Amino acid sequence: MLESLKHHWPEYLIEAWGLGMFMLAACVCAAFIFAPASPLHISGTFPANLLMGLGMGLTALGVMLSPWGKRSGAHINPSVTLAFYRLGKIKVWDAAFYAVAQFIGARRASFSRG
Repeated sequence: MLESLKHHWPEYLIEAWGLGMFMLAACVCAAFIFAPASPLHISGTFPANLLMGLGMGLTALGVMLSPWGKRSGAHINPSVTLAFYRLGKIKVWDAAFYAVAQFIGARRASFSRG
């Protein structure tokens, strides 16, 4: 356990950052697209959903293709981490620490709104 933490703590922090950035981008995109008071408000359902999907897809690509994302594997989702564990690509303690970091990143992003 401590060996995993000692050698891979930067990757765990990167996972927290990656999921935090994804959650923050989701909040910002949703506020700009769906809030009636927003200057970028889109009234149609399909165009708004399309723009939201593009925003989130580009955010995911940005996180995954960034140097940090490449270093950690950019799971940015505990279910992806658990799938990697089940496939034998990462060890149990790495999966546990990745998932904890991802939850911390998501929770931290939710606190940053206000």
